[in-house]
Amino acid sequence: METAKTDIEQWKQKYYDQLDRLEKKQSDWENLETTLKKTIGRLGLAAEGQHATLDRHINELRNTIKNTIDRQRLESVVDDISRTLAKLEDKQTDTNRESIHSLEHLIKNIILPKSAHKSQTKLLKTFAKADDTQRDDLIKDSLQLLTSVISINVSETDKPGLIERLFQSNNKDNTSNHSIEPEKPADTDEQQLKVYKSCLIELLSRLDNPDSPNGKISALKMGARDAQQKNELDKLSEQLSQMLREQSPSQNNIDTTPATSEILNTSSQPSIQELLIRLLEQLIIPADLQDAANKMKHRLEHESQPANWKSLLKDVALLINSIRSRMQKEKHEFENFLQQVTDRLKMMDQFLQSESSNILEAENQGKAFDKQLDSNVNEIRLDINNATELTSLKENVTSKLDTISGHIKLYRESEDIRFQNSQQQVDTMAEKMQSLEKETSQLKKLVIEKNKQAMFDALTEIPNRLSYEKKAAEEIARWKRFSTPLSLAIWDIDLFKKVNDTYGHKAGDKVLKTVAQLLVKSIRETDFLARYGGEEFVMLLPGTRQEETLRLLNKLRQQIENCGFHYHGEAVNITISCGVCSFNDGDTLNQVFERADKALYKAKENGRNQCVAASCLSD
Repeated sequence: METAKTDIEQWKQKYYDQLDRLEKKQSDWENLETTLKKTIGRLGLAAEGQHATLDRHINELRNTIKNTIDRQRLESVVDDISRTLAKLEDKQTDTNRESIHSLEHLIKNIILPKSAHKSQTKLLKTFAKADDTQRDDLIKDSLQLLTSVISINVSETDKPGLIERLFQSNNKDNTSNHSIEPEKPADTDEQQLKVYKSCLIELLSRLDNPDSPNGKISALKMGARDAQQKNELDKLSEQLSQMLREQSPSQNNIDTTPATSEILNTSSQPSIQELLIRLLEQLIIPADLQDAANKMKHRLEHESQPANWKSLLKDVALLINSIRSRMQKEKHEFENFLQQVTDRLKMMDQFLQSESSNILEAENQGKAFDKQLDSNVNEIRLDINNATELTSLKENVTSKLDTISGHIKLYRESEDIRFQNSQQQVDTMAEKMQSLEKETSQLKKLVIEKNKQAMFDALTEIPNRLSYEKKAAEEIARWKRFSTPLSLAIWDIDLFKKVNDTYGHKAGDKVLKTVAQLLVKSIRETDFLARYGGEEFVMLLPGTRQEETLRLLNKLRQQIENCGFHYHGEAVNITISCGVCSFNDGDTLNQVFERADKALYKAKENGRNQCVAASCLSD
């Protein structure tokens, strides 16, 4: 009996443990759904601003995923976005029109005399059909139009004209012979300065990007607004020209970008395809869907044309929905198992209650049997005492003994039936317990596997960001308790986007795996390494001070640099940069991470392939 109660308590505890795991799993699913919603929101922000209709559909998409997701409505919104993207693609060409578009906008918004309207309209029609390959010829035509309006004699000055200085055309043909003679008298010096200033400010406004980290264009624009003399505007124009020359793309550079790439700050921004690939890399993908996820990554890598966006977005949504459905299926299977555990616990409880009732009934029957037996014995004694004849005494005693034998027989038969029923119930319960034990063992293995998937990065097979946050909390608690040194390092693979663009995402994946394995095999047993996201890794180094930490990190950096990475027989140079920061009294994890991230940015700014300590940075 005591053993049965102990088993019940153990099973109840297992049941409660399973409920806790189910609640944690539910929380993980909700967090994943929240992450997917945030990702869709970030993708919407990345694509916002291209077209008013597209912005409206993106806003509708964000509203659709705010609360409970309506699948039909979501598919309808995705279809609308795909149709809008297809229309935008029809209006765009594959050629680059960055410079031409800027110049076209400038010419279109300049107010010119009526005598120049015909030439202006003709030039704008040429712009509409041109691309950046015709930039030099169109700059020359624009220069002719502007010089004709502001009456600048090119031959009388040693400096090139404004637009020519801005774009540094390689065509040095004399344009004075093609100038358009204005019908009106030349403007005054003050009017010429006003037009010159307006043109320069308009061009700077067109090139300005508020998110640019250096703010050089904004500074030039402020200088142009404050300029009062022509020579001041000339200096600003020369500075802008120099900036554009410095940013001119090289034909041998893999990351070829427009001349205004740094000013517009768009080349470093990931494309929609790259964002979707990163999203897929962060998802916990079931084994049977891994092939589908790899095929989707391959499509995202190679199908980069806007015409493919509709099918890509829909297929990515279907894949994510399949992953979510699989997780829901696992959730329901887990809930069904817990329900089976509940039902069997109820059966065990009913069995114990039945056994208790049987024991009580047996006890009552035993008492009744004892009472009847005592009564029959007393009657025999009474008959003996009152007997006058031996024959009648013998008959009475024999009758009473037969009665006693009958009671004993009935009691034994009743006990035999009760024992057989109890034995059958015990055997049945034992079989169910064995089955439950087997299912519990399988579920335990599944939970361990799922927990490992949740805590490890599928690509690099090292701990992920969730595991890092858990480990960081443990190390910080130990640091506060024992006051031992603790450092945090952030690694970032140098020019990783160039590897993806040049060799493809498969090469990028191989680089990530190689770097992760080299780092994890070279660190100490007390250190902890995790993939933070993308090409970033984070490392916790307990028990090391700054000098020792930097020596260790530089040793790791050199191993990456000298690893001799090859892809399809071609050598690929891999380097890695690092920012490190130590914990000080009162520090939080976010504060230390921010300082380490600034140190990493400084390492990149200093030329990459180096480790920088946050303590070495000036405030």
